Amino acid sequence: MSGPSEPSSRLKRNLLLLTIPAVLSATTVFILWQAHPDLAYWKDLVLSIYAFLEARPWALVLALAILPGMGFPISPLFIMVGAVLGPIYGLPITCLIAIAAQSVCTMWTYLLSAGPLKGILKKYIFRTRTLPEFSDANALRFALIIRITPGIPYAVQNVALGVVGLKLKPYTIVSIPITALWTIGFVTTGGAIFEGSAGMAITGILLLVILILATRMLRNRTKDYAG
Repeated sequence: MSGPSEPSSRLKRNLLLLTIPAVLSATTVFILWQAHPDLAYWKDLVLSIYAFLEARPWALVLALAILPGMGFPISPLFIMVGAVLGPIYGLPITCLIAIAAQSVCTMWTYLLSAGPLKGILKKYIFRTRTLPEFSDANALRFALIIRITPGIPYAVQNVALGVVGLKLKPYTIVSIPITALWTIGFVTTGGAIFEGSAGMAITGILLLVILILATRMLRNRTKDYAG
C-alpha cells in the first residue's frame, strides 16, 4: 500500500518533469530573442523555412521520422506537417503520412534501445536497478501507463519501454494507436490554423482536449499499479 507521502511525491515529480522543459524552452527563446530582437526577422525566417519545406515536403517527413527520437520537440513538427503538407495533400492524407513517419520513429528508437544500445543504457542509466519482468497482460498495462503519464518526453517513453525489455508486440499494440491519435489532433490543428479553417481548428483542439481528459481518466484507473 502506498504511504501518505506518495501522492505528494508523485505531484512533485510530475511538476519537475513539466518545469524542466518549460524552463529550457523559455531560456532558449530568451537567448534567441536577445540575439535578434526584431519580430520582422523571425517572421521572415519562419516564411523562409515554410517555403523551403513546401518545396521539399520529403525533408519534413524525414525530420518527423528522425528528430523526435533524438529528443527534438514533436508538437511543433506535427503543426508544421499540417501547415505545409495539408494544402498539398489534404488533411486526411497528411495525417496518414504523419502517422507513418512517427510510427517509424516510434519503432527505431525502441529497436535501438531494446537491442544494440540496451547494455549501454542499463549500465549508465539503470545501473544496479533490477528491471521488472512482465506477463503479457502486465506488459500492456505498463506500456499504457508510460504512454499516458504526463511529463515524460516522447523519446524517453520509447527508450524506457525498450530498455525494460518490453516485447515488440505489446509495445506496438499500445504505442502506435495512442501516438496516432495525438498525431491526428496536432496535425489537424496545425493545418486548419494555417489554412484559416476555424471549424477544423476547433475540431483538432477538441480532439486534443478529449485525449488529455481520456489520458487523465486512464491514469487515475491505473495509478495503483505496482507491477
